[in-house]
Amino acid sequence: MKKFLTATTCLVFLGLFLHGSTSVQQMTTGDTRLDSLLGNINEQAKADPKEFIRLLSQKNNVPEEALQQVKDQFGLSFGDTYMATAFSRISNQPLDVVAEAYNRNRGQGWGVMAMNMGIKPGSPAFKALKANAHSHVDHMKTTAKLKKKQQEQEMRKERERGRKTKD
Repeated sequence: MKKFLTATTCLVFLGLFLHGSTSVQQMTTGDTRLDSLLGNINEQAKADPKEFIRLLSQKNNVPEEALQQVKDQFGLSFGDTYMATAFSRISNQPLDVVAEAYNRNRGQGWGVMAMNMGIKPGSPAFKALKANAHSHVDHMKTTAKLKKKQQEQEMRKERERGRKTKD
């Protein structure tokens, strides 16, 4: 019985490990810098999802509702939503068409999608994609810092009002 429980526990952990590695595999582009930027996009967007969607909408002239719908419909992460939007812009294809194509071939990752769309590593289009991702991350970080600063100022004002009320 003890061996059975040990074997079952090992299989469960192995399954969890493999599931986790396939999740990581989905965010690969073939470029470590872009993969890192997509990870940063995911982290920043989790902190403020509405701001991420608003910014992505604004930068790519895509309605916020369309972005949210594609993200939800195809179960895309924030990084995947960013990439689908970027590929949609580059290829002049509708966002939902790009997201559906990615969803059908999800195991291959964005690097294969890029190659299938004629975006080769090192090409001007690929370099622009990386530069835009970097810009997006920077903008999200700046926005987050500004919001934090505003919140701190509001809290300070609130404390000052509280002190004046007591006096």
